[in-house]
Amino acid sequence: MQPNYILRQHAHARLRLLLDAKHLQNVSQACRLHGVSRASFYKWKARYDGSVESLMDRPRRPRSHPRQLSTQEHALVEGVARKHKRWGLHRLYWFLRTYHAFTRSIGALYKALKRLGFYALKKRRRRRKYKRYEQPWPGANVQIDVKYPPKIQGLQDYQYTAIDEYSRLRYAQIYGEITPRQAARFLGDALDFFHRHRIRVEQVQTDHGTEFTYAMFPHVKKEHPFERALRHEGIRHKLTPVGKPHLQGKVERSHRIDDDEFYRVYRFSTPEKRLRSFRLYMHHYNHRRAHGSLNWRSPIQHLKAWHQSQCVSDV
Repeated sequence: MQPNYILRQHAHARLRLLLDAKHLQNVSQACRLHGVSRASFYKWKARYDGSVESLMDRPRRPRSHPRQLSTQEHALVEGVARKHKRWGLHRLYWFLRTYHAFTRSIGALYKALKRLGFYALKKRRRRRKYKRYEQPWPGANVQIDVKYPPKIQGLQDYQYTAIDEYSRLRYAQIYGEITPRQAARFLGDALDFFHRHRIRVEQVQTDHGTEFTYAMFPHVKKEHPFERALRHEGIRHKLTPVGKPHLQGKVERSHRIDDDEFYRVYRFSTPEKRLRSFRLYMHHYNHRRAHGSLNWRSPIQHLKAWHQSQCVSDV
């Protein structure tokens, strides 16, 4: 049964109340017959203009709210949201609160974005729930993976990325080849980078790519250069199970950030120009970019906070 039909039925019942009161010439008796109060009778009598529609329920939603966003706040939200289209709700809220003194709640921001048309209704899909793994200290586990950046002049480069799971501190470089020896050289550079930031790497986690291991080729008997470099450094090598990319979730998520904030934003005519800009972007990522998973701190800030906490505990 449609809601509009029910509303019209209620309106006809109120019309009968008014007609019975007129016929009986006794408001109290008519109200007792219909089970309503005299106050309700006079309310509907004052509203009645000769049409049934005037006796239908009206929306109870208030026309205004004392804490609704002002025109200036709506303009601010719209301007920031259009400038940073790829940002999520929480990141937009942090940016507005930090740089524009936005004092409203995150719920108010979400409703404002809905009114402005930034959130369209989508069919909800069930997401498989995965257990999130967090490391207790820096260097406990470092995820390494390779990303394929967009081609330039038909040439394919490869981005090697190493990310510390605790602090989200990243070391990444773009090379022209994807080979076991190149992966071993990248490992050495990454370990030097983490060592400069006082991170002792205890374990490295990768997938089963041939640049990291020969585990998928049992007929190959020689030691992989990448695994040999790990053995010389005394670092454990953890391989994620095949078909479980979510276990490499932190490095995969960082690669998506690279797409949203670097590769899809800037265009380069040569690989050399992209490499120079990528180094600046990585410095921004580690030192200035706020991360929601780190309570809106940069990886360097989060790492410094951990080192300071260790100094206090030692004292």
